Amino acid sequence: MGYEFDVYNDFWELDNSKKINWRLVKKLNLDKDLEEGFRRELAVFASEHSAYYTVNTFDWFKRIFVVTEDSKLKVSTIQNYLSEVGADEYKLGSVKAFVLDCYDKGYPGISSDVAKFLESLHLKGNEKGKAVSKGCPHSGAYTMQEQQSILEWAVNAFTDDELSLEEYAWLILSMYTGARPVQLRALAREDLLFDKAISGENQYQLRIPVAKQRSTKFREEFKQIEIDEDLALLLFNQFEKTKAEIKKQVNKDLPKELEKNIPVFPSQQAIKSIRSYEEAKATLLGQNRPDVLFMTSSGARNLMNAVSKKCMARTERLEGEFIKLTSRRFRYTLGTNAFRRGLGAYHIAEILGHKDIQNVKVYTENTHEVVDLIDEAMAPVLAPLAQAFAGTLIESERDAIRANDPRSRIKAGDGSGVGNCGEFGFCASGGRQCYLCTKFQPWVHGQHEKVLQSVLDERETLRKRGASEFVVQSTDRLVMAVTQVVQLCQEAKEEESVLEVSDE
Repeated sequence: MGYEFDVYNDFWELDNSKKINWRLVKKLNLDKDLEEGFRRELAVFASEHSAYYTVNTFDWFKRIFVVTEDSKLKVSTIQNYLSEVGADEYKLGSVKAFVLDCYDKGYPGISSDVAKFLESLHLKGNEKGKAVSKGCPHSGAYTMQEQQSILEWAVNAFTDDELSLEEYAWLILSMYTGARPVQLRALAREDLLFDKAISGENQYQLRIPVAKQRSTKFREEFKQIEIDEDLALLLFNQFEKTKAEIKKQVNKDLPKELEKNIPVFPSQQAIKSIRSYEEAKATLLGQNRPDVLFMTSSGARNLMNAVSKKCMARTERLEGEFIKLTSRRFRYTLGTNAFRRGLGAYHIAEILGHKDIQNVKVYTENTHEVVDLIDEAMAPVLAPLAQAFAGTLIESERDAIRANDPRSRIKAGDGSGVGNCGEFGFCASGGRQCYLCTKFQPWVHGQHEKVLQSVLDERETLRKRGASEFVVQSTDRLVMAVTQVVQLCQEAKEEESVLEVSDE
């Protein structure tokens, strides 16, 4: 199933996000034979390849004539183009295959001289993963501390209704799977799979549509992964929200057999454009436009941008700046984490959905640049920048939100009190993890140094037992959070001393 268009129309709609405007070509005044061959070959391309790849090929082919200002495709045209684009010559690789295929089919506009020249042409490849291999704090993989910071902020923001269900689900799914936006926005209800293991335990799996394969069409191929119950329930709730929105639009329940086709992340505009129950049924059957109800590429981009603007998580690498969230960085992070866990290039390629390992080397090279283990001696310097502590410092228990509730008291490992919990609901964490919670109210005179020392001792024990640095890094943010509380308490005590002296 796909979109239909007239080859000689000025506009081709390839999917709900990608369109081709032939008026841009007409402005170039190309030779009529060349434009005819271009149209016919691109029409075949569109039927065999993804909309994304088709549009890119259109743009790259068109750019040759924008740069050279030629009206015909000659050997000199290609030579002049290569001299102008420099490092971007790899983009001609796709055009090369396109033009040669056009020539082989006998379409007009391509001479034998051009075909022979292209066959003999050796082009430089695209530089892979520079931001990853260089550990760029702006565009590369997130550090372990940054990942923990993002996750803690997201959970708290969703709990406090600062993030919508859709925003939270998109962010968590991006972090968990490292999938591209085009894959996430193509998810449907039927991709959420449930089963029971032999042991009787619930098992959850997610089918992720394959993307960025040139010949793959919308929801044609899938990669299946295991997910935990929390993520499964989150996605199911997001699906239920979409189903309710469609039901509200048509004022009627949808047939059960069509629920499987409902997108997890919808296009709100497309839902609002549905005019009847019958239209909703026809749309979900996807006979002509299978992706019409699914979120568009611009919708996915706007969604992640909205989450990023709300993000209050900070990075210790850029003097405490807020962390910028992008789908690409989450993908880089998934590959980098896989390498940190000791997986090889072929396993990383499989996780990321690559057909080969040429794009994976960036995760396995320059290892000294991606290992970001915090040095305990640097914790006092980095703690204020990372803003790991998210709670509120109080003078003593009498100032706590639940001052009269002994169950709210948080204790160190030796039983001494360190603060109170300001949450009235049930919490399964407790103890040291409270230092990372927005509801924690540490006391100025609490024994926080003992908690910090216990964490540092545990890290040293892990090292002696041969634990990987990846495991040790999992406590980096906790070290920063407790260190920050210790620093805040010291500052509060110093202020008390100044006030006592001034009162005398």
